[in-house]
Amino acid sequence: MLKTLFVKDYVLIDEIEIAFAAGLNIITGETGAGKSILVGALGAILGEPLAKDSIRTHASKAIFEAHFDMSRDILENVFQQYNIDDYGTQLIIRRELHAEGRSRAFVNDSPVSLAVLSEIGDVLVDLHGQHEHQRLLKPSTHVDYLDAFAGHLALINDIKESYNTLKHIQRQITDLLERQQQANQARDVLMFQLNEISAVDPEDGEDDALQHDENILRNAELLFEKTNALYELLYDRDGAVAEHLRTAEKILAEISQIDAKFETSRQECENARIIVDDISSALQRYASNITFDAEKLEKIRQRLLLLNGLKKKYGGSLGSVLIHKKKIQQELELLENLQESISELRSQRETERARLTAFCLSASQKREQSGCQLTKNVTEELAHLGMTRAEFKVINSHSETEKMSYIIVDGKKIAVGPKGIDVVEFVIRSNPGETFKPMVKVASGGEISRIMLALKTLLVESDNVPVLVFDEIDAGISGRIAQSVGASLRNLAQSHQIICITHLPQIASMAHHHYLVEKVADEQRTRTLIKKLHDSERLEQIARLFGGEKVTQAHLKSAAELMQESAQVAEKHNQ
Repeated sequence: MLKTLFVKDYVLIDEIEIAFAAGLNIITGETGAGKSILVGALGAILGEPLAKDSIRTHASKAIFEAHFDMSRDILENVFQQYNIDDYGTQLIIRRELHAEGRSRAFVNDSPVSLAVLSEIGDVLVDLHGQHEHQRLLKPSTHVDYLDAFAGHLALINDIKESYNTLKHIQRQITDLLERQQQANQARDVLMFQLNEISAVDPEDGEDDALQHDENILRNAELLFEKTNALYELLYDRDGAVAEHLRTAEKILAEISQIDAKFETSRQECENARIIVDDISSALQRYASNITFDAEKLEKIRQRLLLLNGLKKKYGGSLGSVLIHKKKIQQELELLENLQESISELRSQRETERARLTAFCLSASQKREQSGCQLTKNVTEELAHLGMTRAEFKVINSHSETEKMSYIIVDGKKIAVGPKGIDVVEFVIRSNPGETFKPMVKVASGGEISRIMLALKTLLVESDNVPVLVFDEIDAGISGRIAQSVGASLRNLAQSHQIICITHLPQIASMAHHHYLVEKVADEQRTRTLIKKLHDSERLEQIARLFGGEKVTQAHLKSAAELMQESAQVAEKHNQ
């Protein structure tokens, strides 16, 4: 429910705040007073485009703010998708239009684009009349109205689930076919690379080990010379380090007999001698194992050359070479299994297509039956609303396709979507003998509003858009028909909040809440004001709708009688 609408510096509006209530909210006022400006302001809240020249003269920006009280689940998915703050059952929409043409929008203080604002607006409000925010003019929505009337929404959910499954299977097939094509093109390259790597048969870390061996063999003569020289220095010549350490150890042993504090030094000297002995032994063993094998060195160098060639081509290290080899093997293995996988998915696709076909044909049959009934009911309701010569019709058609999304009906490929195969459109002709025309070509805003009123009346239990706005619903009607339109509006207001602009007392008399729009002027500015009327003020305003500027006692009497009669009609309509 729309609780409040605040507008500042928009066209003739200086600053107003309107508190709406549940039920039927009627707005009246003289022509040019600014009633449609209010509808335009509400349209701005719903994401409609705004011209920068609609900002009030000398103002820097126009501001629109609406507070809604709503069920949380209506917009829960939208809040999550666009990361909008959740204020529970409260929803605050604010929009600003700046003088330079820049527009900003906020939902619960979270900035949003106009596209998101429009998406939210579609869920909250149906606005009918002169404005662009008219769901009825979008043929894509007609199937939803028909399905709601038919009451087979569970079947439509089955269609959507099956269609999405079919699309998912088709995407998998397409991906595999693309991979198969790419793999076929690359097979020769893959096989060449695999054979090249397999012929060398590298092992992880092998190059490091070979590099070490190559370095040893290449420097064998130097190593032999140096290790022998070091062995002699430490152990195997007169005056070797080991010999001096033994002498020093002997001397330390003698003096430690005199002063025990030298015992530690003697032990350290002994340890040093043992270490030198161990190093000398290791050097002797190392030198004895050194070989000058030129043939082995050449083999190592040739092996390293092969390994380095692979590293250069396949990633810079033997690890990356081996990873590449594994990837090639997996690609070739997948190529072998691709056709089997594709065949299996194609079988699944046809099974799902058959399932979807059954759902679609069932829905199509129900839509055909319900379309006939809706055609009859809407035409009757339009007659009740004053369009006595109008004929409403539901057209249900299918289209052939060569695209992948199809089912086969009578040997033909019929296009299918998440709502099935039916292309539903509402058409109307205002008078017998004329051709039926799409809703978008219906010229009268009042006709559009009454058609929507007829539909809403028939779909009252299934429609979950909480706020309905009707502008110009009274165009071309008067008297008894106007009273019937008013009764229908009041009846519809039991389940929806209705905001309706009217010039007719018969409709205004049906209001739960009545608002008056006035244009006031002083020497400097002209302003549009709006106020909620009390019962006595309502009586005078309805009388003014009868008689114009000058209200007589006769007008007041007629207004009182009309209000009483409207109450009786509304009560009878509710029974």
